[in-house]
Amino acid sequence: MIALKAKLLAKFQQYSVSQRFYLASVVTYLITIAASLYTGISALTIGTTVAAALIICGFIAWCIPFARWLHTAWDKPFAKTPIIIMHLLALLISTACARFAVAETLGLPPQSFDLTVGFLALLFYIPSWLLVVAILLGLTAVLIMVIAMISLPFEAAWQHMTRLAALLGFQAKFKQSRSMIMFHGAGALIISVLFAMSYGYLTDNFSPAFKAVTKVIALRSDFHKTPKYPDVRTGEYVHPLENGFIAYAREQEDKSVIIGVRLQPAENYDAVVSTIPPLKVAMTTMAEHVKQSPALIWLLSSSTSETKSDSMLR
Repeated sequence: MIALKAKLLAKFQQYSVSQRFYLASVVTYLITIAASLYTGISALTIGTTVAAALIICGFIAWCIPFARWLHTAWDKPFAKTPIIIMHLLALLISTACARFAVAETLGLPPQSFDLTVGFLALLFYIPSWLLVVAILLGLTAVLIMVIAMISLPFEAAWQHMTRLAALLGFQAKFKQSRSMIMFHGAGALIISVLFAMSYGYLTDNFSPAFKAVTKVIALRSDFHKTPKYPDVRTGEYVHPLENGFIAYAREQEDKSVIIGVRLQPAENYDAVVSTIPPLKVAMTTMAEHVKQSPALIWLLSSSTSETKSDSMLR
């Protein structure tokens, strides 16, 4: 038994850090399945989560040498080019998201709201990196999986050929198996899915807040008081559009602001397309959206359960 433990320990020490994480994930998942079958209590969710976390750690450990090499080669043009391309891709995605937010919030063409789109592109820049990394890691996972499916059959055939050659008296060496490459692809795929889900969560749950911010930015940056502009009414903030249309922002008696579009001259066309509520109403609505956020509800429920458990223990 002691000899077996020493042999397994020596074999384990031969693996790299990433391979150790992958082996730990497999062992964890197998132990979870065995415990679930033995006790009759399903713990696959916890076991799968822990195994996925170990695979992610292994993939990060596998990427560390590449990150160090990229840091040392940063002064060379071939190393800067991929990073610059990724920044440009994130900027394009953030600009596209900003235009979509302007069009959805104001109901007007975003091409004429340059300053609003620019400010929102800066706000969307960091979340856009989640989508960029998710796309790159997804492509990396697919590439690794394809390489693994192509190379592993040839590797198995070569392993059998080396054993046959050894029986015939020939010397043939077989390098360490590259079967762990499948775990690299799995780690990249898991991280890609997590980043994509995080991006989707941010866009879904913070959409009301972004709409309010979009209206405020548009009102303060792209609408202006131009009393000498033709057909502008007193107290209006206007923003000229194409084809003779003009967008206006007009304050109401209750301090709310309406945003509309009309065709010059004013008597031909006048339609309200959006309304900004008063500041007190907007803050109350935003607070209600935050209270109904799933993340906040989960945190409050977990803190309540912890308080009840502490009182029971006392």
